Amino acid sequence: MNARLRPYLIAGGIAVAAIAALAFEYLATAPVRGAVRTCSELMTIANRPDLTDADRIDAARARCSRRYLSTHRLGVGRGGDGLVGFPRNLSKNFQAWREGADVWICPTDRIGPIYRFVFEEESWRFDGPVGLLRPRGEIIPADDLPEME
Repeated sequence: MNARLRPYLIAGGIAVAAIAALAFEYLATAPVRGAVRTCSELMTIANRPDLTDADRIDAARARCSRRYLSTHRLGVGRGGDGLVGFPRNLSKNFQAWREGADVWICPTDRIGPIYRFVFEEESWRFDGPVGLLRPRGEIIPADDLPEME
């Protein structure tokens, strides 16, 4: 091997490894990023002052799962603000993670309600509350908390 070619081969190998690592990271985090995007869109819908109640519900319905829509009635909060059963904002310290095929998001400061997002019809959709995140990562299932709904 030519001594002048060696640094270029090493640099090329490092570049290929870096690109492969970046591609892996991009693909591995795609579900969580997609679910967080849907969560953010729902919060935007909940907070937009220019939407009528009917428009707000129609826009939110497109981002909810079939299961959620069959078991819950979408509604607008008191005074036309927000969506019933969905948070109004996303804390800068929110937590999102994969839980099997789904993504769970705790939109508060890492302690509070957890919401499930499912991949359905080629996009991530809101599927309702699944539990409560407590300190030290303890999760209390929604079935044990009747007031979650």
